Amino acid sequence: MPVGSACAVSAGTSGPGHLGDLALGALGIATAVVLWTAGRSVQSGWRGWRLFALAPLMPVVGLLAVTVAAPDSPLEQVALRWLPTVPGYVVAVVGILTLVAPSRLRGGARPAVELALFLIACALVVQVLVLGPDLGWLDLDPSGRAVLAAAVVVTSATVAAAVLLLGVIESRRQPMALVLLAATALLAPGRALGTSAMLTGEEAVGDVGRFLVAGGLVLLGAAVLLDPGPCPEPRPQPRTGRSTHLRQLLPHLAMTAACFGAAAVSLTGHRISPVIAVGGSLCAVLAVLHRWLTAREEQRLGTRLRRSEAYFRSLVATSSDAVLILDGDLRVTWSSPTLGTTLGAADAVPVGADLLELVHPDDALPLARVLQPAAGASAPAGVLRLRLRHADGGWRHLEAGFSDLRSDTVVGAVVLHCRDTTERVAREQVLEQVAFTDPVTGLPNRAGCERLLEQALAAGGRGCGSLLLIELDGLDEVREDAGRDVVTEVLVEVGRRLRATVRSSDAVTRVGGGAFAVLAEGAPQAVDLLADRCLSVIEQPLDTGAGVFDVSAAIGVVDLGAAGSVPDLLTRAELAVRAANAAGTGTALRYRPALGSAAERRARLREDLPGAWDRGELSVLFQPVVSLGEQRVTGVEALLRWQHPELGEVPPAEFVPIAERAGVIGELQRWALTHAATAVLTLPCTGAPLRLGVNISASHVAARTLVRDVAAVLQSTGLAPERLILEITEATIMSEGEHVAVDIEALRLMGVHVALDDFGTGRSSLAHLTRLPIDVLKLDHAFVLRVDRDPKVRALCESVVSIAGALGLDVVAEGVETPAQLGALRAAGCGFAQGFLLARPMRPRELVDVLDDGAGQLWPGLVASR
Repeated sequence: MPVGSACAVSAGTSGPGHLGDLALGALGIATAVVLWTAGRSVQSGWRGWRLFALAPLMPVVGLLAVTVAAPDSPLEQVALRWLPTVPGYVVAVVGILTLVAPSRLRGGARPAVELALFLIACALVVQVLVLGPDLGWLDLDPSGRAVLAAAVVVTSATVAAAVLLLGVIESRRQPMALVLLAATALLAPGRALGTSAMLTGEEAVGDVGRFLVAGGLVLLGAAVLLDPGPCPEPRPQPRTGRSTHLRQLLPHLAMTAACFGAAAVSLTGHRISPVIAVGGSLCAVLAVLHRWLTAREEQRLGTRLRRSEAYFRSLVATSSDAVLILDGDLRVTWSSPTLGTTLGAADAVPVGADLLELVHPDDALPLARVLQPAAGASAPAGVLRLRLRHADGGWRHLEAGFSDLRSDTVVGAVVLHCRDTTERVAREQVLEQVAFTDPVTGLPNRAGCERLLEQALAAGGRGCGSLLLIELDGLDEVREDAGRDVVTEVLVEVGRRLRATVRSSDAVTRVGGGAFAVLAEGAPQAVDLLADRCLSVIEQPLDTGAGVFDVSAAIGVVDLGAAGSVPDLLTRAELAVRAANAAGTGTALRYRPALGSAAERRARLREDLPGAWDRGELSVLFQPVVSLGEQRVTGVEALLRWQHPELGEVPPAEFVPIAERAGVIGELQRWALTHAATAVLTLPCTGAPLRLGVNISASHVAARTLVRDVAAVLQSTGLAPERLILEITEATIMSEGEHVAVDIEALRLMGVHVALDDFGTGRSSLAHLTRLPIDVLKLDHAFVLRVDRDPKVRALCESVVSIAGALGLDVVAEGVETPAQLGALRAAGCGFAQGFLLARPMRPRELVDVLDDGAGQLWPGLVASR
């Protein structure tokens, strides 16, 4: 501070007073260093503190000047010291005002009036306390009076700047401003007392001045250490109203201090000087002027506030969204008129009412969880859904965006912006009803079933509940005989019967097509009995407008606790119902782990089948076809085998359907045709060339690539077309459309023979033989199995052989396993046979041995003799 270090000195330049001046000079330098270094860390306020640090060095310069020049008279010493000190005061005042943001010093004439009021009041107080009320200082010569007057003015200006800083600074920096004001309050009288002692020669007064200056310097260093710096925000706002209140109070305190100073002069018996009188009058005028300026500013602010409040009230009142304000206890403090309009009554939400008591009982707990968070936490911003009672007694659905402003000292409330969503909720409920309801039966659909299962799993499996998947059998026949409308009637009746059979707590759903699902509670034994009852009511005759129909069903049962998710649960139920279908209609089966293992095996085979031929896992075996008349091999049937590296040998009956579903059956059969044709060309021929029979899948025929694939194989291998026999089932020829007959005729024109495979199974009819474009008829193993024991079967076999002979067809009996069967077939006139009795499927090198041994003759007796 410019009043620092060497302000209060004695008249001489030696002795105890001079040592005290040196000590204060050292303290002033230390204070300047603290202000310079510590002020650097005060964020954006460091420039003010560094400017402030120059002030304590000015009196040190004056002390050095007095020490070097050693003037004789006290007046010369004082004048020499004040030459550098006065600029230090100016720097100090500027430094104090720089500590606060310029925006806080704006405001028209009010800050200037405050500064003038503080300056005059401080000057009066300093004059009374330092120079005394008796006006003895006027007896000094003009130079001494000028020095004392200057001391009073500059020190008063410094204190006035500190008081102004305290009034305008942020509340968080007020502790620093108070310490700074205390420092200036000590330094101002200390500096003035020191100057007075130098002019009057009173050493005791000088010692008091030195003590005050030392305390002021210490407080000044403490002030910079307490400064947290200005707020980082562009326009910092105080967290409380202390700054505003203190700024309004300080002018009154200054006026009070001036009045007390004048009263003290009068009470001590001294005459009030013209200076005190004029100063007090000016303080009074400035106080009145300050109050008038403050009132005008308050009036302008009040007008702006009322306009702003009216503006926002009109916005809230005319907004389609209702606003609801709650206090910390969630009691209503204000609601917009829109909310009363929404609820049909202006007092539907009375002020002071607890919101949790006004909402629907089901909404109270969710609201409390969100709006009453744990201690120390605030409710996260978001959207709430609640229901409030309408004046007509119903409930209105509201969607509320809320903001928790309870931590804001200005607002201290929870603000809800509510929008009426009653109509939207009603539409959503209608759409949900449509989305989760089967339009045919009125039962929940598959999506509704999955939602019920999710709820059941979330609730812990509903105790000992189970899922029954019901798959109807016989709907195709109803559709063929009566049409789709009757099928709809049947489905509705089945749904009604199931609903009447289960308990009221059980859920019946239609999951698609002819599949229903029942979500049943109870122990496994009770669920099994329920499944039997469901089968019984389904199998009862269905009386429709088109007649009476019979349908049956298979049921798969799975425990809810056996699966962790809805897809897993449905997958297990489908495996169970598939197994029940395989066991026969009218069967109910529970899921068991073996079914899952079978499904996993099928999935593994489906994944590994593509490319199995490239990996060398597939092979072709040949089963000889023997002429019963010549008793020798005249042809072979190619049989495909798959040796899986991990699962072992996989039979064709298992992997061929998988290949059809996987879409690789065409590649698989092209590979089989090529390898079989190549292998047959290497076989020895003892008579007519051996013919090659190859099974053709229905999927391959449906793909319409069969003619092209056969032609490519014949061309690449060189096999004669007349040696190739394509074995196709009757169902394939009859059901795949007109293009099948065209393709078969094209193959026959190429010279390829076509055999009707598995004749005697399914819906095989003798009448079809006259219409089918075939060359060979192959009797199925099921036909041959009882030909030696059942006269009717033997008679039918003789009829088929006779008809085939009349049509010019060769007949091959499949699956011959006993000599009696072979004898009966030979007696019936069958031309060819194959089966385990004659030879099992064998590899090409084994077949070569058979053909070489005995010139291709193969008969049970000959085989037994070797």
